[in-house]
Amino acid sequence: MEHNFAVDQSITDVINLLSDIVVFSQLDFNQFLKNFLKILVKIVPADSCLIYFYDPHTHQLTLVGSKKPHENMENIFMREGEGITGWVAQHQKTVAIGEKAYLDERFKAFKQLPEDKFESFLSIPILSQTGTIGVVNIQNRQPYTFSKEQIKTIESLVKIIASAFAKTVWERKVSKLENQLEERKVIEKAKGILMKEKNMSEQEAFAFIRKEAMNKRKSMKEIADAILLIW
Repeated sequence: MEHNFAVDQSITDVINLLSDIVVFSQLDFNQFLKNFLKILVKIVPADSCLIYFYDPHTHQLTLVGSKKPHENMENIFMREGEGITGWVAQHQKTVAIGEKAYLDERFKAFKQLPEDKFESFLSIPILSQTGTIGVVNIQNRQPYTFSKEQIKTIESLVKIIASAFAKTVWERKVSKLENQLEERKVIEKAKGILMKEKNMSEQEAFAFIRKEAMNKRKSMKEIADAILLIW
């Protein structure tokens, strides 16, 4: 049975949410994705909605957004061409499967994703002028026929948010790299102090910081900061 998108009932909400995304510079990354997910599930009823970012340098897709939380979400990734999602990223084409998506020849199961057992699967590429920058997956536990109107509407929305999506993801990656660099600097300073004050080798100093972090359930940076405060 085909389901029709109730335009009159949802168009106002979708426009309001889109207006928030248009001024995405005022939103943090998580809020940006949260608003986008709200728009998608107003168009297509979804038990699961996943958003992947595609990195052209590593040729990998990384899970960055989900309707439902996933543990260690950013550790969930796949290669270009791998699974239905990877196929969509590689070929830049939408895939809509109404039932038994797990029997599709392109399908590949991932242990971290319980959604792989769901019946219906809609996967749409997020494209920019340079190519694929992400993929949106919508899945349902039961068979569901995605209407042409629903698919075209989501494809149009994805085009609207493509540049904003790319900008927010890259800014997040840069921020993360900056944080990692700062963390390394602090740990290096702490190692130097331990080597000098406690006559430890570099390996022993690093092992000490890591062990303290595990025992106290703190990050290595927090332990390193504490060492810098003591000495």
